[in-house]
Amino acid sequence: MNLDDVAAQLGEALKTIEGLNVPEWGVRRVYPPFALIPLPEQVEYDATYGRGSDRIEDWPLLVLLSRPTEPETRKAIAAYADGSGPKSVKAAIEAHTYTAFDSVRVGRAEFDVVSYDGVDYLAAMFHLDITGKGT
Repeated sequence: MNLDDVAAQLGEALKTIEGLNVPEWGVRRVYPPFALIPLPEQVEYDATYGRGSDRIEDWPLLVLLSRPTEPETRKAIAAYADGSGPKSVKAAIEAHTYTAFDSVRVGRAEFDVVSYDGVDYLAAMFHLDITGKGT
């Protein structure tokens, strides 16, 4: 799997969520709410015989919202963390059609206040399990 292609296609899936900005990696000026798709910590090669498949057990994907202590921000992040619905990250990621890999499952989400470029945001970190053909 080409990790850059995987990240690009995950970004395309997220762009189907109305109002969620998906900037290119490394952009310093962002407009909340926005999603970031960093690289995973590791890739497991050769999960099946030979070069049959590779697996990324924990690819992080973040959704960040401004004003982390406001009640409406909590309601907004809850919609992104919902298992289904128009703002659901899980639904958007799992419903999309991909060519860079074979399957993806959003396994869990964690929440925290994080800083990006000196600004605090309420963040939901989604953990994706991705499998694709070994090349």
